[in-house]
Amino acid sequence: MAVSIADGSTYADGRVIDDCDAHIMEPPGWLASFAPTSVADRLPVMDMGVPEFTETIARGANHLAQRRSDPAAADAAVAEFMTMPRKGWGAFGDHDPVERTATLDLLGFRSQVVFPTGSFAQALAAPDDIFDDAVMAMNRGMAAFCDTDPRLLAVAYIPFRDNPETALRMLAAAIDDGAATVMIDMVPRRDDPSHTHPDFDPVWAAIAEADLTVMLHIGLDNAWKPLRPSFFNNGRELPNFRSDAPGDALSYLAIGYPAELFIGSMVFDGVLDRHPNLRFISAELGATWVPSYLHFIDNAARSFRRLQDLSHLTMSPSDYVRRHFCFSPFAGEDVGFMIDSAGPELFLFSSDYPHHEGTDDPIGRFERTMENVEAVDDDARDLFYSGNFRRQFRSPHLPA
Repeated sequence: MAVSIADGSTYADGRVIDDCDAHIMEPPGWLASFAPTSVADRLPVMDMGVPEFTETIARGANHLAQRRSDPAAADAAVAEFMTMPRKGWGAFGDHDPVERTATLDLLGFRSQVVFPTGSFAQALAAPDDIFDDAVMAMNRGMAAFCDTDPRLLAVAYIPFRDNPETALRMLAAAIDDGAATVMIDMVPRRDDPSHTHPDFDPVWAAIAEADLTVMLHIGLDNAWKPLRPSFFNNGRELPNFRSDAPGDALSYLAIGYPAELFIGSMVFDGVLDRHPNLRFISAELGATWVPSYLHFIDNAARSFRRLQDLSHLTMSPSDYVRRHFCFSPFAGEDVGFMIDSAGPELFLFSSDYPHHEGTDDPIGRFERTMENVEAVDDDARDLFYSGNFRRQFRSPHLPA
C-alpha cells in the first residue's frame, strides 16, 4: 500500500528527518500474543478496567476495520492522518504494519524510533513472578512490528530493578530479537540499588559494546511523582486525564525532573567516566529546562566539591551532558531560544506520532520558533532534524 500527500509531496517536504520518538498503539491481546502461553492469561488487560479506556481502544479497532473494508474510509484517513481527531488509537498506521509503512511514506521521514504505549503499562503492572516474561514479550512485539520496515527502529525496555544478571539477560534477548535501542528507568524503585551502582557496570558496558543508544522517556520514572497529592487539595477541579504524561499545568512543570536527576546521578556517580561511549536521547520530557540545567549542574559540582568526592570528574558536568545527551522538545517549545542559549548540538526532532502530544503539525510549530533567530542557520536546522540524531544513534539497524 503506497500513498502520498496531495501532489506527491510528503509532510517532511524535502527535509531529511530522523524521528526520535513515535509509538505503536497496541490492540487488545497484542502483548499476550508475544508472551509464553503459560503467562499470557495472567497479564493485566490493557484497559486496566477503565470504561473510558475500553471505549477508546474499541473505537480505534472499529476505525481500522472500516479502513480495511471501505476504500472511502481509507482515503479519508490518509487525507486527515495528521489531524488531531485522527490521533491516538485508531490513527492511520497505529499498529497495522502495512499502514505504518504507508504512514512513513506520507511523513517522508528517513527513520523513526518506535516506543510502546499500552503494553508498557501492562508489563509494569504484571505480577512479580511473570514481570520478566511480560517485558520480554513486549520487547519481542516491538521488534516484530519494526521488522516490517527498515525505517522503523524498535525500542526495548531493560529494567534495572532486580540485578545486573537479569538486565544482561534481557539485553541479550532484545539484541537477538532486533532491538535498535533501549530504554531504562530514570528513577530507581524504593530500596533498589541505583542504576549508577558499580554492580551495573557490566550492563552499561554491554550497552556500549552493542552500540545502542539509551532512550529516556516520559513514564520511565517507576511511578515516582515529584508533586505531593496535597498540591491538588486546592478547592479546584482538575481535568480528568488518564496518561503517563502530566495531566495538568502544575505537573507539567515537573516533567523534566526525572531526567535531570538521572543525568546528575550518571555524571556525579562516575558512570559516564567509566563508560565514555554511552549515548542518550531524552524524549517527551520537554527541553526548555536544558539551557538552565547546564549551568545548574555545574553549580552543583562547585557547591559540593569539598563535601563529597568528585575527583573522578575529568571535565565540567555540563560538558558530560554535551558529550552524552541530546534532548527532544515538545512541539511548540521554543527551539530557537534553546539553540540560541545552549547551542545547536543538543536538540533534535520528534513527531510523537500518533500521540496527540505531537500535535497536528510539529514541523510547523518548531519552525515558527526558529524564524528570525540568528543562531538558527541552515546547519543548525540540519542538526535538529537529522544530524544530532545520526551522531547519537549509531545502531547497525539505522537505515542509510
